[in-house]
Amino acid sequence: MMSKRFVQAFCVVACALTVLVGFATVQPSGWLEDYHRLEHIGGVPLEQVWVAPDFDVRHYHTLYIAPVQVDQHALRNRGERSREMAQRLVTAFRKSLNRTLQEAEIFRIVSTDPYFSTTKHGTLTLQMRVTEFSPGCAPVRALIGFGAGATKIQVEGKIIDNATGEVVAEFADRRMHPGGALVLGVRTAMDSEYLIGIDLKQLIDGIEKLFIFLREEGPLGNRL
Repeated sequence: MMSKRFVQAFCVVACALTVLVGFATVQPSGWLEDYHRLEHIGGVPLEQVWVAPDFDVRHYHTLYIAPVQVDQHALRNRGERSREMAQRLVTAFRKSLNRTLQEAEIFRIVSTDPYFSTTKHGTLTLQMRVTEFSPGCAPVRALIGFGAGATKIQVEGKIIDNATGEVVAEFADRRMHPGGALVLGVRTAMDSEYLIGIDLKQLIDGIEKLFIFLREEGPLGNRL
């Protein structure tokens, strides 16, 4: 029978590996304008970000969040259940992001109403696309863990100035969730939709913190 000390040490290692597997290297899909200019911004929990040097978010009062697209390439060789899961997740993700950014009060108006996609002066549009999606392998994740059978999702985003049509910021974030049956329990570890939802919730936090950073720091030109 395993000692209590061994079990505690094993759980610590499992937790550490869960954190380490969370972030993964972005795989360029070709949707963003330039992947080479993406880099990490300290304090913003998004893997890769680019912001136009003269972009000042404080000059905008409205943010329209467009429907989140799921790239068909990301769903190739996926069954109908995975396609339905992806659609449920991005629908909930957009709704939750909309509510989070409304509560953050960075903009006077944050909306998913298509009306705001047509307004020009002082309006930004946030476009996002899922360019990688995998529910992983639940049995492997639950029995082996430590990254085996991990879920995967990559979301790429563009912030566009409605008045000019110019892309003023881009970001990409790829995450893998190992499940961690020892930490989360077997039932949770096998729930791919729940695990991907956790990563999308963290992505919402990253997007919110990006906007807050831009509001507090202003244009980044003098830092580049």
